[in-house]
Amino acid sequence: MTELIDLNSTQFIADPYPVYRQMRETGGPFRLSLNDGFGGMWMFTHYDEVAAILKEGRISKDVSRLLPPEQVSPLERSMLFKDPPDHTRLRSLTSQTFTPNRIKNLEPNILRIVDELIDAMASSAECDFIRDFALPFPVIVIAEMLGVPQEDQHRVHAWSNQLIAAADSVKASEQSFQDEATAKQELHDYFSALIAIRSKRPQEDILSALIQARDSEDRLNDEELIGSCILLLVAGHETTVNLLGNGLYTLLKYPDQMRLLNERPDLMGNAIEEMLRFESPVQRGTFRFARERMEFGGNVFEPGEIMSAVLGAANRDPVQFPDPDRFDISRTPNRHLAFGLGMHFCLGASLARTEARIGFQRLFERLQEIIPVDEKPDWNSNSLFRGLKRLRISIRSTHV
Repeated sequence: MTELIDLNSTQFIADPYPVYRQMRETGGPFRLSLNDGFGGMWMFTHYDEVAAILKEGRISKDVSRLLPPEQVSPLERSMLFKDPPDHTRLRSLTSQTFTPNRIKNLEPNILRIVDELIDAMASSAECDFIRDFALPFPVIVIAEMLGVPQEDQHRVHAWSNQLIAAADSVKASEQSFQDEATAKQELHDYFSALIAIRSKRPQEDILSALIQARDSEDRLNDEELIGSCILLLVAGHETTVNLLGNGLYTLLKYPDQMRLLNERPDLMGNAIEEMLRFESPVQRGTFRFARERMEFGGNVFEPGEIMSAVLGAANRDPVQFPDPDRFDISRTPNRHLAFGLGMHFCLGASLARTEARIGFQRLFERLQEIIPVDEKPDWNSNSLFRGLKRLRISIRSTHV
């Protein structure tokens, strides 16, 4: 079975789910060779195993243990790549900025951003939904939350793209690693300068709050502060871009579900959960490895071996989801793993759900007609993150 898995193939990028199905039915896990210097990766595809990996304490995310000290950047010092107690400390600091009340208070601003983007889209009969809405929307939201000026948002997104490209260990190359190193250094320099400004003139943003934690509570150092900023910037929009793009594409692909949502707007929350399950924005959990020699799922793994939780496969596991290849916005229960599980559960899940809810509600209220232009979807060639390069649509506005 291993020889049949080619995560670089155009067929896999276009539709990974038949391969996931084969992997589940054959048993697994499967070990793939990688180009990132770590040798190989064990892929787990069954729902129960993936859920267990996400909660397993013997599996580490502290990549700094495997890298030479000179290769450990501020991003690797963020909570995403840390185990307790450092993870607990860093997450407790940043979680204070993602409380339910804070997200609720953001809703008027989110609505303003959405309406401004729809105004621009509605000025022409055809647009690229990714370029004109799905991408700028969450970028603007997280940039404003962090305190990144509007004129810098294009630059920081470009750096984010370079980090995302290198994160796909299956497709990683020397060039992508060089680009990643450059992006990390430029983000380091950028946030160092912005931190210096905010230290003198604090504002009501996440960056100022983190600076205060560094200065008054001494609970994070400079490198952790910069790493937290980079993580929040990247994670704060990449998943939501794909959620919005994948979600609209899937609704257009299944017009019966689009009609049902128009008839039953109360199903919007359910619909967003099904979008997350059916076309998971993150297809594999981020870097994890065996901390010690361990037995898991009937197999023995040596220290340092990479263990990959394939979220996209788990979310199509028929044991957990009856008729898993059917897109059903009324599906319940829907305990998908798109945002992970356990202590590394996505901190921004509530923000992403809020952005998707407000975004889709206003799109369907204000755009009377949305019709896909391209016959075939154009997916990004990234096996870790699933999202569209572009989604051209023709639209007719109701001017609400």
